[in-house]
Amino acid sequence: MITSIRNNITARISPTRTHWSGLRSEFKARLLHFRRGRDADQQKALEQDFALVLEAWGIASETDIPFILLDLRLRCLFLAVPVAVALLSACFTPGMISCLTLILIAPPCLFGLLTTRWRMSVLQTRAFKPLHRWLLARFIQPRSK
Repeated sequence: MITSIRNNITARISPTRTHWSGLRSEFKARLLHFRRGRDADQQKALEQDFALVLEAWGIASETDIPFILLDLRLRCLFLAVPVAVALLSACFTPGMISCLTLILIAPPCLFGLLTTRWRMSVLQTRAFKPLHRWLLARFIQPRSK
C-alpha cells in the first residue's frame, strides 16, 4: 500500500522535476549566450558608434527613428493598459482573483515598459547607454557641488 503510494507520487513528481531542470538549463544557456554575445571591446564600440546600435537593433537608417519612436510609444500604451485594468480591478473588486491577476500581469508589463523606455531614450539621445547605467542615472542623480 505505502509502496504503491510512494511510486504514484514519484511518478507524478518526476516529470515536473525534469521539466524544471530543463527550464533551468535553458535559462543558463541563454544567460551564457547574452554574456558571450558582447565582450568589453564590442560594448565600447556600441557606446562610441551609434550606427552599430542601429545595425544591431535592425534599424535601416536614422530617418526611421521617428517612426520607431512612435511604435515604441504605442507599445508603452499597450503595456500600460493591462496593468491599469488589473489595478482598477484589484481596487474595486473584492477577492483574491483580481489581486492574483495583478500580481501575474504587472511584472512582465512593467519590465516591458522599462526596457521600452530605455530603447526610446537610446534612440532619442542617439547614444547607446547600457540598461544598468541608464537605470542608475535615472534613480541616482549626481550631486551638484
